[in-house]
Amino acid sequence: MITYRQATLNDINILINSRVEFMKDYWGEQDEQTISTLEKELEMFFKETIPNQAYISVLAFDGETWVGVGGMSIQCRPGSFRLPNGKSGYIMNMYTIPAYRRRGIALSVLDKLLEIGRQSGIKLFDLNATEEGEPVYIKYGFIKHKEPNYRLFSN
Repeated sequence: MITYRQATLNDINILINSRVEFMKDYWGEQDEQTISTLEKELEMFFKETIPNQAYISVLAFDGETWVGVGGMSIQCRPGSFRLPNGKSGYIMNMYTIPAYRRRGIALSVLDKLLEIGRQSGIKLFDLNATEEGEPVYIKYGFIKHKEPNYRLFSN
């Protein structure tokens, strides 16, 4: 039976491992130095953002083993007519280990993340989907937005 719960500071190692696995799945294998640097940065990120609920994560377990994860970064910006409080949730790091895929775990994790977000006043949820994950979000009711997304990486 799969169980779900919100991650705490005690789960940082799971969050780091799941993020690294997600990134390797998406970008391919990386050298040890790249992975080590990412792990250190992730540890600092989670230690800073979990206590103040700026990052929320839901974990899925089969017994004592984590099998899925999802995260939501809470973003605040000036309000608008449709979003007066300016709070939104950016869904990210949705990952289910391969042996557990196609069992509804991602949908359950997403449902729990959105419920936590709604309880804290969030009315807008954004995400970027991988090709494999896109059907989950469409099934849930997410629609592709017309606004273009531009990106700039600085050195």
